[in-house]
Amino acid sequence: MPASRRTIVAVATGVAVATAATVAIITISGRQTPAQMLADGQAYLTGDGVDRNVTKALALLERAALSEDRVNAREAALELVSHFEDLSSDASNQASAQRWRMRAAECGHRESAETLLVELLEQVPLPEQTERVARAGAKAGSPYCMLVLGDLLAQGRGTVKQDLPGAREWYRKADEAGEARGNSRLAIMLLDDPAQQADCLSRLIRAGEAGDPECAHHAAMRLLGNHGVEPDVKTAVAMFERAIAAGHATSCFEYASLLEVGVLVPQDLAKARALQQVAAGEDPRACFAYAQMCELGIGGPVDVPTAMQHYALAAKAGLRGAHLRMGVLCQEGRPGFDPNPAEAERHLRAAADAGDTMAQWRLSRVLVETGRGGEEAAELSSKAAKAGVPGALYDQYWFLLKGSANQPADRIAAIESLRAATEQNFPEAWFRWGILLADGGQGVIGNTKEAADAFNRAVELDVPMGALQLGALFQLGLDAPPDNRAAASQYRFAAERGVTEAQFRLGLMYEFGNGLPTDEREAYRWYHLASAEGDGRAIARRAHLRTRLLQQDWQSLEDTAPGLLLVEPAKAKLHREQVWSPLDRRGGRGTPAKGEGFAGREFSIPADRPAAGGKGRSGGQRSKGNRGN
Repeated sequence: MPASRRTIVAVATGVAVATAATVAIITISGRQTPAQMLADGQAYLTGDGVDRNVTKALALLERAALSEDRVNAREAALELVSHFEDLSSDASNQASAQRWRMRAAECGHRESAETLLVELLEQVPLPEQTERVARAGAKAGSPYCMLVLGDLLAQGRGTVKQDLPGAREWYRKADEAGEARGNSRLAIMLLDDPAQQADCLSRLIRAGEAGDPECAHHAAMRLLGNHGVEPDVKTAVAMFERAIAAGHATSCFEYASLLEVGVLVPQDLAKARALQQVAAGEDPRACFAYAQMCELGIGGPVDVPTAMQHYALAAKAGLRGAHLRMGVLCQEGRPGFDPNPAEAERHLRAAADAGDTMAQWRLSRVLVETGRGGEEAAELSSKAAKAGVPGALYDQYWFLLKGSANQPADRIAAIESLRAATEQNFPEAWFRWGILLADGGQGVIGNTKEAADAFNRAVELDVPMGALQLGALFQLGLDAPPDNRAAASQYRFAAERGVTEAQFRLGLMYEFGNGLPTDEREAYRWYHLASAEGDGRAIARRAHLRTRLLQQDWQSLEDTAPGLLLVEPAKAKLHREQVWSPLDRRGGRGTPAKGEGFAGREFSIPADRPAAGGKGRSGGQRSKGNRGN
């Protein structure tokens, strides 16, 4: 036998042992007990009372480690692990150490099982012996091995067959052995078991109190009700706060949602916004919610750029509603954020292509507003109308009135679509229905009282143009004696919201004292606002007042005029344009070709009074009088 092989054959066992010694034959008596082999092996390994002989020591220790005496086999295996780990860290020695650590684990040594298990779990794919090691350690009483065995059975990892009942049992044993994660894992597994909700909740609370944020979150959600357990808001809030303290994003989102609407807990918008901001980095729903709060100024200032940034993140995560909101912002614009039709179309098309019917309607309007209101716009609006989108039902009224290459005009269907939009409480639809009732057009029988009711409903839904129509109704006295005071009140409502016609009429009432105390300075300010929108009559009346009263500080009056408005310019523009046909929006046209409804009927402008007539008609100062509300 060549010396280079350096192999020693243990005759009694047939075990080959690698050593640096020369070739020799070692005979081991089969009458030695495992305990004697362990003791002799340790002596030869350390040179305790005998000449040190590593080869003979390893042969004796291996024989003891492979015996059926679990106690001495475990100790022998640990000696072998220690020996091979002390040698060089080449692959051969590491493999030998792992082999004997496995044997020590099989003989009930917990630490060996745990150490080996950690090494095995780091490997990809998972080695076949992983389950065997976990079971050995679990049987040896290792809580960690019990937990890992439960994970393997729950997940069915590697070659391990999924066994949910078995996983539950090992999680339960791990919990009983002091491994808190076993309780957490078991609690999560019981979430969907209707028969175990009471046990599940108690485990969730215990795990939450022990610092598990996921369990604290689920405990809070169940304590809020509808999960087969008694609701407990106080404990639920405590669980939410534990989860939030650990940075649990979903808990931040859910608790913030409660705080925002004031359901079950007192409303706290500022805290809700702060929590949504924290959760936005991980939960797309929170990202969307935080963007909405920034857009609408809920719980803090309006911040459209931040809203757009977070909507974009939510859209990237797959929330198509985020594309819709970005499209709306780009379509309408906001103070400090100018409209961008191209971006509006891009975002709305993304949402529309995903089946969002509201986006389909919005996209239809963008196409009309940018001069491309052809068949695509009509088709998109039709799809949204069939889905019951109120704005699309209103727009269909106009599309059906006009007709298209694919669909002839249909007045009856148009009126039906308009009525459907009013049933959905679409604001512009109520105004348009009031116009039809006031004018008796398009086959609708005129009815002053019903028209007034429709305009009132439009005003309630934030259409100030409805107040203009009501003011004209009171001023004309169509169904009762004229009432200038009531007319002035309605005109003021519309004028303060940017309606040019109402501003002009309110200026007349102040100038001539109809329904309001005479106040030419106040009249001048309203004329100035109406003049800014190009109203020729207002421009003429403003010039007339300047000619009559040369001593007034006109610049001061003009500077303070914008303070009469209750809305920002963009909102005022919307109020002026929102009631007209979407087919008229192209090119920025915001007013109809001729007056409509009660406000379209002629009324006489009072004749100018003589300059010398009446008290206070000189160029001197006079009281503003009662502006009214």
